[in-house]
Amino acid sequence: MTIAAPPIELYGAGADAAEEILRDIFRIEKALDPLDADDFMAIVRRLSRALRGVARPAEDAALRHALERLDVDWPNLPPQARDQVIRAAKQSLSAVDDQVMPLVDQIFELEAENVVSRARLSTVRRLGLRIGSNTTRADDRVAKFVRESQGNFVRDEYGRRRDDFSAKAKDIVASGVDRGLGRDDIVGDLSSAMAREAFDQSRDYWEVVSMVFTNRARTYTQLGAFGEAGIERYRFDAVLDEATSEVCRFMHGKLFTVERAMDRFRDVERARDPEVIRDVQPFVQVGADREGNQVLFYERGGRRRAVAQVDEPAVGARDEVGRYSRALSSVQLESAGVTVPPLHGRCRSTIVAEV
Repeated sequence: MTIAAPPIELYGAGADAAEEILRDIFRIEKALDPLDADDFMAIVRRLSRALRGVARPAEDAALRHALERLDVDWPNLPPQARDQVIRAAKQSLSAVDDQVMPLVDQIFELEAENVVSRARLSTVRRLGLRIGSNTTRADDRVAKFVRESQGNFVRDEYGRRRDDFSAKAKDIVASGVDRGLGRDDIVGDLSSAMAREAFDQSRDYWEVVSMVFTNRARTYTQLGAFGEAGIERYRFDAVLDEATSEVCRFMHGKLFTVERAMDRFRDVERARDPEVIRDVQPFVQVGADREGNQVLFYERGGRRRAVAQVDEPAVGARDEVGRYSRALSSVQLESAGVTVPPLHGRCRSTIVAEV
């Protein structure tokens, strides 16, 4: 595969990890295999550093501008003027999208092509498949999907955080005025709260984004290669160590059909709205039912839908899967769209061909 020269903006983004991605793509350093557990995490950490590196300066600058807008004489402003100030502060945060998202999209584009091409090569080599090792048109579709869908999720998150910023600011101002606080106290409360909650895109946030992105890229690439090679079924394969989630322990070893998984991918591919994607291919969560039993569930249409009851949890144990009851069958899981990684934000699971 020929990779186009990277956009010049990445070289000036001030992110060492962005340069790591570029060096890795041009094979100056050891190529990382997305199907290898250690290499997968190395890819995730590198991508997370790159995203934080390009996002943090713009986030910090936008937050400073927003806080400057909020530095007014709140006790002496009429309610309508307070709303106008908060709207102006919220608008200051919109600059993040314009500055950050083009760089995020560029990084996603480079890394999507990188992960997809190497996932295909590794899949072909590991299984000895009689198909080409070069990326195909279907692989290009996977790369396009993962970069666009994950970019939409990041945009959606920025929008949500702006709305949260505005709502929180209104609450702080209203509470401060009601308590008779002066300007300095209200502004101080705003500064301390907003610094934590506006764009506090922590290391954990960007790592989750990176894990979902990388895992989707490698999983759908594998499925495409399986289908091309005539492989009909695959097995969900979890990393059974102390950190493995209850979700992946439950799914470990379950068999699914390649054709139905690819049908679901095509449904997800057509869905551009992050909320629609969540419905078509939901994440599985852990919670409690009305009787207090620990359960696995997913949400669709605003309703909880049960996956299984956890009778004997195994989180924290190595090489154990736990014990479950009232569980959906593989056919029911396929109907729900719960068959391929990632199934939660920190999912490290993969799939293995049944040959």
